[in-house]
Amino acid sequence: MNPLTLQDIRPSLLPKLWECPKYRPKPGPAGPAAERGTRMDEAFRFAVMGDSSKLEALPPEDGANVQWAIDLVERYKCNGTLEAREEYLAMPVPGLPHVGTADILCDRTGWVGDLKTGQLRNYFPQMAAYALSCMVRTFEQNWATHIIYCDQRKVLSYNWTLEQAQKTIDTIKDAALDPNSQPHACDYCTWCANYATCPAVVRPIEEGLAVIDVPKTSVPEILERVMATPETLAQFASQWKAVEKAVAEPALDELRRLLEEGGEVDGWKITEVNGREYFDVEAILHVARETNAPVESIILAMGGKMSGKSYREWAAALGREPLPSHSRTGSASKQLRQVKTKQPKQLKEPIQIKLLTN
Repeated sequence: MNPLTLQDIRPSLLPKLWECPKYRPKPGPAGPAAERGTRMDEAFRFAVMGDSSKLEALPPEDGANVQWAIDLVERYKCNGTLEAREEYLAMPVPGLPHVGTADILCDRTGWVGDLKTGQLRNYFPQMAAYALSCMVRTFEQNWATHIIYCDQRKVLSYNWTLEQAQKTIDTIKDAALDPNSQPHACDYCTWCANYATCPAVVRPIEEGLAVIDVPKTSVPEILERVMATPETLAQFASQWKAVEKAVAEPALDELRRLLEEGGEVDGWKITEVNGREYFDVEAILHVARETNAPVESIILAMGGKMSGKSYREWAAALGREPLPSHSRTGSASKQLRQVKTKQPKQLKEPIQIKLLTN
């Protein structure tokens, strides 16, 4: 594994290093998700300062989520003034060589915030850095931080002391620079430059491919060993999921590529499945106009419903807001989901503060 130096550590890296001290950023350009987040961050900051041009240029759903975040921080400012200009949001952090950049700041009421897109992740170590920066700059002993998950329309808030913020950063930094620290499998594994050779990733894959540690001569014997206890069942399922993601999926993708390029692989071939017949807008309008069909019959013939996203985009394009009373939710379903195993950590999250989000 490539050793990490102090010069590599920046505030945005702290959440990943908290999950795994051996995390190293994978080189390469930002992906579509990161680019979307950058556009929404920029639209948020410009709109807070009175320029809504970038907000209006976003897709309707993204724009609605950013507007929710704008309304949120407007309520949080109380009697203060919001600062969202990038040149005033630099966050120099004592002990770190790189300056971070927040998304929103309210000095008078003592808080700093960051807009996040995508799924819920734990960014509290990054917010510790921003809180520490603000406290050092203002000579305050307490500062609040808000992680604003605009896609999820949730906010996670913490109240920091100077000591808590400094300890959070020092604990993560010390572990990351310690050559004897051990890697942990986490949500960031596939983003890490060490992914292909990391013991925390490779070892479960090896064990999953082995399936069991002693030879067995029948499927029932294998199943009996796997399902002997809840612990062996959970261990096998976790190992096999790792094999599926890291080995089986890339292998099947490569197999498909070879066959699509005309190669021959014994026992495999690419088959072409005919597309399903459909009729487009012109065909639908033809019958509707010929028969003066009522709108209701057309909607029912097409399934009688639209997805939430499609409906909101369609309504927004026509200048209408969906009525809350018209919203419907399908039946709940149960899904098997793998959750992270809690790692013993010296560092604990600070106490959250409860704030209104509606």
